[in-house]
Amino acid sequence: TATTGLPSAFISAEIRDLPIKQGGTGVIKVQTIPGVTLGGILVDHPLNFFAMEDGTQVALQGVHALLPPGIYPLRLDAILPDGSKQSYEQFILIVSGNYGSEIIPLNDPSTIDPTTTEPELQQIISIVSNTTSNLYWNSIFETPAAYPDCYTSRYGTYRTYRVTNTEIQIPGFHTGLDFCGGDGLPIMAPAAGQVVFAGALTVRGNVTVIDHGWGVYSGFWHQSAIQVQVGEMVEQYQVIGLVGGTGRVTGAHLHWELWVNGIQVDPLDWLIQTYP
Repeated sequence: TATTGLPSAFISAEIRDLPIKQGGTGVIKVQTIPGVTLGGILVDHPLNFFAMEDGTQVALQGVHALLPPGIYPLRLDAILPDGSKQSYEQFILIVSGNYGSEIIPLNDPSTIDPTTTEPELQQIISIVSNTTSNLYWNSIFETPAAYPDCYTSRYGTYRTYRVTNTEIQIPGFHTGLDFCGGDGLPIMAPAAGQVVFAGALTVRGNVTVIDHGWGVYSGFWHQSAIQVQVGEMVEQYQVIGLVGGTGRVTGAHLHWELWVNGIQVDPLDWLIQTYP
């Protein structure tokens, strides 16, 4: 927490959980004098600040799993009521997430064809890039899976997708958390929110995306059945769908993805500590 060396518009600034790991979530809490509008950047992503009940303003920002470890900027910008601007900048350390690696065999090369994968990714990004000022969650996130402590693939794992009996392969990383358990198991909402997408995609199969507010989104891929509709408000623990094997999979499983201000982060972090 910084309380000295700050411009006059700032009372204090706190950056939680330093150093931040690859795939981590940065939490920036700032107290200012009255009437100040806050902005800024973490690494190279614009920060969105929201007011907490005690008047503190907070921004949540994901750090990409493939961002090289090193020193990166955090800048806070304050716009005062008279229109003048003050800024505070420091450097923060991003450390390795120590992620493993794996090879994923595929039978269908179309599921790694960029002409298919890239438009679908951009569609997801366009959905999760909308930042709403509503805050729907009010407690720690809970597991969406029937088998909460059994994982078949963790977030951040470096992947090589290899098409069987060919030389076709493409690198990537695992953007979410895969849980054990097959067809028909229930999928629960990890926190309250609003459904903003529910439909079928080529790579991700049957998909549900929930907006938890403040730029935080959950995505659930490969479902055998979707049991909610766009616009529906869901509560924590509510069943939203069933585990399946649709899309690019090697078997039925639940893939849970968590986006924070446009970046996928490690969902396990959100199951062991409360944000913000």
